[in-house]
Amino acid sequence: MPTAQTPLTSQSFEYTENPESPENQEGFETVRTAPIGPNGFGLEITGFDCAAAGPAALDTVRAWLFEHRVLVFRDQHLEDPARYEAFMRRIGTPIPHVLQDLTVPGHPAILKISDYVHPDGTPSGVLDGGTYWHSDMSYLPHTGIATSLYALRAAEQSGGTEFLDLRHGWQLAAREPDLLAALGCADPQDALDLPVAHRFGNRHSDRDPGAVDQHLTREQADTLTSVRHRLVERHPVTGVPSLFATSGTPRALGEADERSSAEALDRLESFLLSHLAGHTHRYRPGDLVVWDNMSTLHRGTGVRATSELDQCRLLHRINVHYTEEATP
Repeated sequence: MPTAQTPLTSQSFEYTENPESPENQEGFETVRTAPIGPNGFGLEITGFDCAAAGPAALDTVRAWLFEHRVLVFRDQHLEDPARYEAFMRRIGTPIPHVLQDLTVPGHPAILKISDYVHPDGTPSGVLDGGTYWHSDMSYLPHTGIATSLYALRAAEQSGGTEFLDLRHGWQLAAREPDLLAALGCADPQDALDLPVAHRFGNRHSDRDPGAVDQHLTREQADTLTSVRHRLVERHPVTGVPSLFATSGTPRALGEADERSSAEALDRLESFLLSHLAGHTHRYRPGDLVVWDNMSTLHRGTGVRATSELDQCRLLHRINVHYTEEATP
C-alpha cells in the first residue's frame, strides 16, 4: 500500500468511459464485478481490498464510480476509522458534516448512522433524518461530492439504502415537453441553464409538519445559507449531464418563489419515482457502499429504532469532494 495519501483530483485522474474489466488488469485476478441495475446503474465488486489499493486501482475505482454511480464493495476491513478515512481521502477531500455531535470522536468527517437508541432515549447516530429522497450535501455551494457508508454492524431486519439514477432520469425527462414546461423550460437546453435554490433539509417539511426532517441547532443553522445549482448539472469530471438533487433540498426554480415552485418540483419527483427502477441495498457487515451524488437520489428504508445491540446497525459515513474545481 503506498504511503502517499494525496487526493486524486480531476487534474491527476484521466477518466475513461467503460473502463477495462478488472479481471484483465494485472493484480486484479481475484476481483469480480457484477452489474446491479439497468442502464449501467450500480456495480458490485468482490475480491477487492480497498485499504490496500494502489494508485492504478484507485483510478479504476474512480472510473467505476463515475460510470456506474453506485459501487458496492463486499468483505472490507475498515473498522479502524483512520484506515477507513485514509482510503476515502485518496478518492477526495473529506468534508466534515454539520451534525458534529454525531460524528466519531477524533474524526469530524465520519458521521455515525445507527438505529440504536440508548436506554435514556438518546440516539447513538443519525436515525431517520435520511429516510426522505435527497442527494447528500446539495445544500453546499460546490458539487462533485461522493458518499461512502461502511457497515460495522448490520442485522437482517436493519434498514437499507434505496437509490435512483438521475442520469437516466434526465434522459427520460428531456423527452417530456409537458414536464419541461411545468418546470418553466421551453426545451432541454433551458433545463441545463435553470438555476435552483437549495437549502438544508427536506422541502416537504415546509408544508407537512409530519414529514421526516433533520433538525439543526441555531448554531448549526447559522453555518449554512441558501445556495444555487442548476436543475441539470454536467458532471465535473465526465461532462455527462444529469438531473441534480431534485428532492430534499431544492426550494425554488429560477426566479419563481418557493410556493409556486413546489408544485413543479412535486411533479418532477412523481415522474422520476414512477419511471425509474430503484435499487435497495441491504447491508451486511463489511459492506462499503460508495455513490456519486452528482447523479443519484437516495433514502434510508426500513429504519426503526431499537434498544437491542445485537439487532442494530452501525454505519460510518464519509463525504468527499472528489474534484478541487468547484462547479461554476
